[in-house]
Amino acid sequence: MSDDTPNRQIGGLIPRAGTHDLSRLQARNRPEPKPETAQQSEPTPVKAAKSSRTPPKKSATVVVDSTARMTTYLSAATRDRARATYRATSHLEGDKSWSDFVERAILAEVERRELTHNAGEKYAGDSSPLPVGRPLS
Repeated sequence: MSDDTPNRQIGGLIPRAGTHDLSRLQARNRPEPKPETAQQSEPTPVKAAKSSRTPPKKSATVVVDSTARMTTYLSAATRDRARATYRATSHLEGDKSWSDFVERAILAEVERRELTHNAGEKYAGDSSPLPVGRPLS
């Protein structure tokens, strides 16, 4: 072998500065979310964007509503029945997604209970946590 062998090194990207500081990923270092008030949770009307390809029409108003995640538990039989119903009828009922289907089902029950127990008036919205676990009675 000769002594002319070049010194070979594995090359790659140079590490970025500050990549080892993971403190920004810790929950205690994240900014606090702003609490929503009853006024902020109402849908906000927004003007629809005009397309340059279509002729101007009457101004349309689109309602923008924030969404929130929710976890619930139900029996497997009820879940499977609801999923089968969604698959079979979503194109007939105009459901945009599984979430849309579930939201519409919950809204129908909410409206039924408001009509039955609150003279058709809406109950005030409340984002405080619900009690967890089974009722004691």
